[in-house]
Amino acid sequence: MLANDRTADKRLRIIQAAIAVFSRKGFHKARVEEIAEEAEVGKGTVYEYFASKKELFLEMIFYAHQKYREFLEQELSKAKTFYDGLQRLFEVTMQFMQRHKEMALVLMADHPMIDEEIHKALRQKEQEQLRFMTGILQDVTRRGEIRPVNLQAAIMVIFGTLYLINGQIVFCDKTQEPDFKQLSQDAIDILMHGLAVK
Repeated sequence: MLANDRTADKRLRIIQAAIAVFSRKGFHKARVEEIAEEAEVGKGTVYEYFASKKELFLEMIFYAHQKYREFLEQELSKAKTFYDGLQRLFEVTMQFMQRHKEMALVLMADHPMIDEEIHKALRQKEQEQLRFMTGILQDVTRRGEIRPVNLQAAIMVIFGTLYLINGQIVFCDKTQEPDFKQLSQDAIDILMHGLAVK
């Protein structure tokens, strides 16, 4: 294995260990020593790659975002129609959220104070996601699969719906958990056909 490969591998192990530890303990209670132990490296090695626990936390967020984006793009590339793509978007997002439920709780409830630099970086990732989805909607509009609409409003409706379903996945009491697959299908039906009686 080349030195660069070993370096990338070690860095990735630390990020994956951070996901596990932050998920279990939250940002404030997690210790760098625990992350190092989980990654099977020394504490000093963590600081060779990341200047602080906060920097590691931010890199972990970026890594999770990248993995979600790769997973989503792979699935959407298989979609034959916009409806199929919408189903895949909801399915992939819900699967990702269910798989990383603990991390979502950390991000929603126990994150460090977000300073201007971190806020700017997170906003940039959000803008990348919006541009990606805008491109998809432009393509399906050109192909005549959906009527011309305000794309910003359409994206807000789609992601607003996903956000609320994901909130249910993360915060819902297990005893009252809805059928997320059915909820997703019903939401897609409403998105595609609206609420008005024809």
